Amino acid sequence: MKRSTYMAIRFIVDSMCDTNSEILNRYEFDILPFPVTLDNKTYFDGIDITPEMVVDFVNNNTRLFPKTAQIQPLDITNTIEKHLKNGDDVIYLVLSSKLSGTYQTATLLAKDLAEKYPERKVAIVDSLSATTGSALILYQGLKLNKLKRPYEEIVETMTFLARHAQIFFLVGDIKWLAQGGRISRNAAMVGDMLKIVPLLYFKDGEILVYEKVRGQKKALKRLLAIVEEKMGENRNQIIGFIQSTAPDLQEKAKKHFEKEMGIKNFLLPEKAGSTLTVHIGTNCLGIMFFDQLPDNYVNVIP
Repeated sequence: MKRSTYMAIRFIVDSMCDTNSEILNRYEFDILPFPVTLDNKTYFDGIDITPEMVVDFVNNNTRLFPKTAQIQPLDITNTIEKHLKNGDDVIYLVLSSKLSGTYQTATLLAKDLAEKYPERKVAIVDSLSATTGSALILYQGLKLNKLKRPYEEIVETMTFLARHAQIFFLVGDIKWLAQGGRISRNAAMVGDMLKIVPLLYFKDGEILVYEKVRGQKKALKRLLAIVEEKMGENRNQIIGFIQSTAPDLQEKAKKHFEKEMGIKNFLLPEKAGSTLTVHIGTNCLGIMFFDQLPDNYVNVIP
């Protein structure tokens, strides 16, 4: 018996796409793990390493820092091909091409597979995002698929959302950024003394410093103001969060958006993944949303 078209679209993401148990239990999609190396041992995000292991390693090693790498090409090929063999079309939403070479690798592999399975469709979508920003894009694709929307519309919508994703982070431990090489150790030492809290953001898929604020309380207030300003009138949407050992900050932000902006729907992963923890450290809060919405946007959770 031939399956209906809307059931024949399979979604793939990577482990830097942070969803939650509600979405994982309700929707079917593949998650490819990023390798994370601690000293000379390599683990796979979401399989045999936890964020706590990353934090413990950093706290106990002043000269060593965890390393992340591209997703293994064979994993990408095997995951896409199993769906093509089964007669399904594929949409692979990849971590920002500015943060990893995985997008370029996947694009080349998909081209070969498309030639091998000419009757099937393979789209590699550059999320220009990470963590819950990617999850918000994925979620719209999953919802549109459930609504039986055409493959081309889903790919086009996810690509549109990737270009309009806004991601802002409040960084809790400036010294972590120095250990990871994102800022100099001298700058981190001075910043720590002055209680400087960096606000990071994604610009065209790349992580940059947006502002530096003195004190966590002022930094959170400024972060909320930035989100409100950038979101503008597009308030009829789902806001995504990610927190690394900062549940209290997340709850304060959530209550602010509910009370001051009338936001009703939120995507709240249980915690940051191991790969993300390598990059942002502890006591961090990330907020994700879109500065423009497509006409077919679905503001429903889960």
